[in-house]
Amino acid sequence: MKTTLKTITAAALALVLLTGCTGATEDQKKKRENFEAAQTAVPFPEDVVTKNPTERMNVREKLIRDSDPNRLSYIYLLSVDGKVVAHFVAKGKVSSADSQLLPDYEYRDLCGTSSCWNVVNAAGDDATYGNREPGIFFFTPEGMLVTYTGDYLQFDRPMKINTPISLVAEVK
Repeated sequence: MKTTLKTITAAALALVLLTGCTGATEDQKKKRENFEAAQTAVPFPEDVVTKNPTERMNVREKLIRDSDPNRLSYIYLLSVDGKVVAHFVAKGKVSSADSQLLPDYEYRDLCGTSSCWNVVNAAGDDATYGNREPGIFFFTPEGMLVTYTGDYLQFDRPMKINTPISLVAEVK
């Protein structure tokens, strides 16, 4: 099913690229060739994966845990010198602040003649253009949003901290 969907998607994209634009540049042709090659490439040697799929099992387990909206994890925010600045219990997944629901790019007819479609940057989820904020975010079990731009550690259970914490939030 996935292979059929990929084939149909690749064929549709190729059809749009070949018929929708006149006078495609060498760069556009090369990008199309690279896209088509990537669609048919085998991403891993099959015999290695079937004999020792440990990496795939690890990724699967992480995906299962990350997909649990009620999962609790323990987040320790670190300063530049590695000291724990604060710690939180997070409910659900820690997410990249750069994540968004909408695609990064869209096709636009820049000539207005339906003959020169190009890929352009799309607006973000907040309907603005440009870079989104860096860092991570997560929610506490009480519903508090925490956003952080530094390094952090995440665990499935609380860890003992041997240094004083410099930032303490009061829950009211």
